Amino acid sequence: MAAKSADTAGTLDVKRASIACSKPAGKKASYSWGTGSNDSTTVYFNNHCSHKAKAKLHFRAGGGQTTTKCLITNGKTSGKKKFWVTRHHLKKITKGC
Repeated sequence: MAAKSADTAGTLDVKRASIACSKPAGKKASYSWGTGSNDSTTVYFNNHCSHKAKAKLHFRAGGGQTTTKCLITNGKTSGKKKFWVTRHHLKKITKGC
C-alpha cells in the first residue's frame, strides 16, 4: 500500500500500526487506516498470530476529546472493520482492550 492514496474526496494519509504476537514468536497483527473522514474510519487488519489479537483504537476530536474502541480479530485472519465515531480521527492503535 502506498504512503498516500487518492479517493474521490481528496488525498488520504495512510497510517499503520502493529502488535506483536505471543505465538508464534516474531509474527504480528498489522493494521492500517486512512485519515480523511470525520464521521467514520475503516481499519484494515491482517492477524498473523495463532490467537486472537486485541487492539485498542484511540480516537481524538479537534477539541481534544478522546474515546477508545476495541477491535478483536481471530488468529490467521484478515479483513476490515468500520468504526463510526463522529468528528473524531483515529490517532493510534495499541495492544489490549
